[in-house]
Amino acid sequence: MARRAAELRVADQIGSLMEFWGFKRVHGRVWTILFLAQEPLSAAEIRRRLEVSVGATSMALTELRRWGAVREVRTAARSTHFEPETNIWRLVSRVLQDREKRMLDETLEIFAQAIQELRGDGAAGAARRVEKLVWLTRLARGMLDMLTSRGELAAEDTMKMKV
Repeated sequence: MARRAAELRVADQIGSLMEFWGFKRVHGRVWTILFLAQEPLSAAEIRRRLEVSVGATSMALTELRRWGAVREVRTAARSTHFEPETNIWRLVSRVLQDREKRMLDETLEIFAQAIQELRGDGAAGAARRVEKLVWLTRLARGMLDMLTSRGELAAEDTMKMKV
C-alpha cells in the first residue's frame, strides 16, 4: 500500500511538471506509472492505478506514443500493453527539438521582418533593440542545438557558439 501511495505522489508531481511545461497533467501521470512499473501495463491497469477514465487514458496514451514517450508491446497472450521510454534525456530532447526549436526559429523570422520594417519606417533605435533580442534568441537556439545533439553542454562548447 505504501508503494502505491508513493508511486501516485511521484506521478502527481511529474504530472504537475508536465502541466507547467504546457502538457496535460494526465500525460505525466500515465508516463510515470509506466516508468515505475516493473513490466509493461495494459490500458486497463493504468486506468485502475490512476483512477482516470477510459477516454483520458486512451487520449494520453495516443499523445504519449506520438511524442515517443511510450510504445505498445504485445504480451504472450497477444494483448496490448505499454512501456515507457526510459531514456529521459532522449525524451526531453525530442520535446526540445519539436517545440522549443520551432518556436525560436519562428521568433527569429518575425524579428528579422520587424527589423526591416522598423528601419524602413525610420525607427532605427527600435530596430537596434530588436537586434539585441535576435542575439539572445540565437544564443538560446545554439544552446538547444548543443544540448539536443550530444545530450550535454560543456563549457568549451559555449565558447565556440556563434550568435
